[in-house]
Amino acid sequence: ENAIQFGKAVLLENVGEVLDAALEPLLAKQTFKQAGSLCIKLGDAVVEYSDGFRFYITTKLRNPHYAPELCTKVSLLNFMTTPEGLEDQLLGIMVAAERPDLEEEKNKLIISGAANKRKLKETEDEILRVLSSSSGNILEDEQAVNILQSSKILADEISTKQKIADETEQMIDQAREEYKPVAHHSSLLYFTVTDLATIDPMYQYSLRWFVDLFTRAIADSMKSPDLPTRLQLLNNHFTYFLFQNVCRSLFEKDKLLFAFTLALKLKLDTGEVRQQDLRFLMTGGIAVGDLPQPNPAPDWISDKCWGELCRASDLGPAWQGLATHVAGMLAWLPTANLRLSLSAREGC
Repeated sequence: ENAIQFGKAVLLENVGEVLDAALEPLLAKQTFKQAGSLCIKLGDAVVEYSDGFRFYITTKLRNPHYAPELCTKVSLLNFMTTPEGLEDQLLGIMVAAERPDLEEEKNKLIISGAANKRKLKETEDEILRVLSSSSGNILEDEQAVNILQSSKILADEISTKQKIADETEQMIDQAREEYKPVAHHSSLLYFTVTDLATIDPMYQYSLRWFVDLFTRAIADSMKSPDLPTRLQLLNNHFTYFLFQNVCRSLFEKDKLLFAFTLALKLKLDTGEVRQQDLRFLMTGGIAVGDLPQPNPAPDWISDKCWGELCRASDLGPAWQGLATHVAGMLAWLPTANLRLSLSAREGC
């Protein structure tokens, strides 16, 4: 109530998908005039409402769903880390550690570019002011002509400086791009770690913690004058370093699952594992119609399993001919069983 009355900010943390009904007057801003003052009813009390009052609500839910009527009353901001945003942040950290000269020059160009744009905007505003305030023939107004000429010269100088700055920035960005594989690799690792929360809500890891580990890995990993070698050494070191630190906080039963998901994420990114192959191994595919080939050994292999083998044969070159190969091996079963029986009798 004091914050509402004196225009202070209030932060409500860790809410769920349903908010308390008592907050409805605040969310809908149900204000009214009483004795010449702007007021709002909060529960049974009526308090003065200040325009400076701000109400912030946060949630830790990964993917919350709020009712449409609530969304119309508030401004929703998603502060979740995106892969692109994290890559850019990690790239800046990496370049600042490995090539501080590039990162410093990049920051200077950003500041000078913003200053140039501001000056250009001020120059344009000045030209518009002179044109709007001039009466009669502007060519006869010596002061206005001088202002326009000086503004034009300044605008040309700013445009020239900005063009040079843009070219320099492009060269710096090209040099920074050489370090992008590490940023991309590390971004994959971060989102693999955050996915652990779907296994157990207790597995929560902050971005600050991850960035600190990344910074330590840059400092502790082996150095090399060859850039590709250096990047590969850093990727290998950070992957193992992160795996060790995460495993310290995992239950023993979840460590193997984490190792699998980590390896799978990296293999999917490099294309060594295809998404359709993974989907098939997880679900077995969808059976449509009759079996493309008859089951060669119904007593030994079920129709469901044989259907999955046939569907796997159509996934791609790596799986091609799998069903035919298995059928050929199954053709040897009767002979193999007979040999085993004869061997058993001879042994007796």
